[in-house]
Amino acid sequence: MTALQAPRPERRPSREQAPSVRPRLQSVPQPQRRMATVPFVMVVALVMAVGMVGLLVLTTALQDQTFTVQAKQRQAEQLADQLSALQAELADARSVQNLAVAAQKLGMRPDPYGTQLVLPQGTVVGKGVAVSGVEVPSVRYLSPEQADAQIKALAKAEAERKAKLAAKKKAAAEAKKKAEAEAKKKAEAKQKADAVATQGERP
Repeated sequence: MTALQAPRPERRPSREQAPSVRPRLQSVPQPQRRMATVPFVMVVALVMAVGMVGLLVLTTALQDQTFTVQAKQRQAEQLADQLSALQAELADARSVQNLAVAAQKLGMRPDPYGTQLVLPQGTVVGKGVAVSGVEVPSVRYLSPEQADAQIKALAKAEAERKAKLAAKKKAAAEAKKKAEAEAKKKAEAKQKADAVATQGERP
C-alpha cells in the first residue's frame, strides 16, 4: 500500500488581500410621494358626492319611466275597454233581431216561401212570391224605442219589487225588535216582582 498525500484546498484570498474592485453604480428610484391626508379625504368626499348625485338622477329617471309605463298601461286598458264596447255594439248590430228591425224599417217582410240562389251559376231554385207581411203572424219585431221602453218597464218593476222586499224586511226587523223589547220589559217586571216578594217574606 502507498499512502498518497491528499491535495490541499486552495485558500481564497481574504478581503484585505483581495484586489480592490469598485461596485457598479446604480440609479436609486425616487420614493413615491404619498398623498396628504386632507386632499385625499377631499377627493374621496368628492367621489362620494358625485356618486350620490348620479344615483339620485338615475332613481329619478327610473321613477319617471315607471310613471310613463303606468300611464301607457292605463291608456291601453281604456282602449281595450273601448274595443270591447265597440265589439259588443257590432255584435248587437249583427244580431238577428236588429237586422230584422232594420229590414222592417226598409219595408222588408219575412217570406216563408223563400227561394234559393245557387252560386256561382246564378240559378234560382224555387219560385218567388210577393208577400204582404201577414204570412207569419207570430213574428213580431220590436223597434229600438219599443225595446228601450220594455227594458225601462222591466227595470222599474224590478226596482219596485226590491223596494217592497226591503220594506218587508224592515217591518219584520222592527216587529222583532219591538217583541224583544216587550219581552225584556216583562222579564224586568217579573224580576222586580220576585225581588219585592222576596223582601216581603223576610222577617
